[in-house]
Amino acid sequence: MKQVAAIAHYEMVHILKDKILLLLVFAVPLLYASLCGLVYFSGLLTDIPLAIVDLDNSRLSREVVAAFENSPRFQVVPGIDTYAGLEEGMKEGTVRAGVVIPGDFETKITQHRNTEVLTVYDASNLIWGLNIRKYTLEVIGTFNARYTAAYLAGLGLTATEISNALNTVQGNIEVWYNPTFSYANYILMGLYMIIIQQIGLLCVSLTITREKEKNSWLQYLCSPVAAWKIFLGKSLPYFLTNLMNYGLLLWFARSVVLVKVEGSTLLILLLGLLYSITITSAGFCLSLWAANSLQVTRYLLLLSVPFFMISGYCWPPTHIPELINNAARLLPLTWMAEASRLVTVKNLGAHYIVHNILALTVMALVSTFFALTFSKRRKPPALGGLEVDCGNSYPKRD
Repeated sequence: MKQVAAIAHYEMVHILKDKILLLLVFAVPLLYASLCGLVYFSGLLTDIPLAIVDLDNSRLSREVVAAFENSPRFQVVPGIDTYAGLEEGMKEGTVRAGVVIPGDFETKITQHRNTEVLTVYDASNLIWGLNIRKYTLEVIGTFNARYTAAYLAGLGLTATEISNALNTVQGNIEVWYNPTFSYANYILMGLYMIIIQQIGLLCVSLTITREKEKNSWLQYLCSPVAAWKIFLGKSLPYFLTNLMNYGLLLWFARSVVLVKVEGSTLLILLLGLLYSITITSAGFCLSLWAANSLQVTRYLLLLSVPFFMISGYCWPPTHIPELINNAARLLPLTWMAEASRLVTVKNLGAHYIVHNILALTVMALVSTFFALTFSKRRKPPALGGLEVDCGNSYPKRD
């Protein structure tokens, strides 16, 4: 194991001396985590810019306006009093939604006739659209209940009778796991897993391609050191830093961004261990195949977004074509992202993620096997270098 320790020591020294690699290993994961945390820190949409076109300007219509003004969900934009002005504000982006109160609003209500309040909202962004729809229905529903209660009180009904009339059937709703509907709780853990994967793959991949570009990889291939020792020595520093970044990002999410991170600590560590082993081994195998650092970087950048899209973290796998689902099951991110949500957000135990653990274990074993048993006889694609067969001899000279 002295040879493994010597190679690992050399690799660690190189990480500390190479400023770019040092930043990539230690600073970039936290920088990405901070950026994602700042973006999703609020978690909920508030102060949504709303325009109200009051064509009635009556006592009841002003009560509707006041209900929206008093809602923490909306920020009423002044100076828009026509439908054309509302339309222009929507196009310019100064407002995201509008409420149009008809001119006969109070007349119809006092005559006990149905009336409509038009609500328009920008659904080009689903986050805006879905939340605005929910919030406007809440405000209008509250206004309806208050007006109906006042009318029934005028008829002489008691408070209990009014409450029973308004709530003949009560919907008792319990929201589990993410009661505040925080977008940060929903998305952040998946983003952190893709950050760990991409940074981990990139760092360990560059370690071999860098040696190839310098033609120093030949020294390893031609040395009497066993292939498995080369893999362990080269990969161990990156495995440890990847595991460290995993713990750091979880701590950052819980303590700084204040997202929900619960669940068994041992289970979280087990998932991180399997994930880091898989990423490190896969990155090493990728570097053996790649000709240079640019090729590795290009492929990882190209595949990072598709990997996240097909993982099923943002869009339910039940609504993704089966062919894509089958491809996604070959990716460690798919199993890790789902498991991290089930454990840290839903606080579920090991028996709920047995399939995830088994899948990650198989991937870790397979990728590690190929990394441990890579062939030293392989002819490396050195830049303009010699074709080398270093199984038992040194490179032949021309």
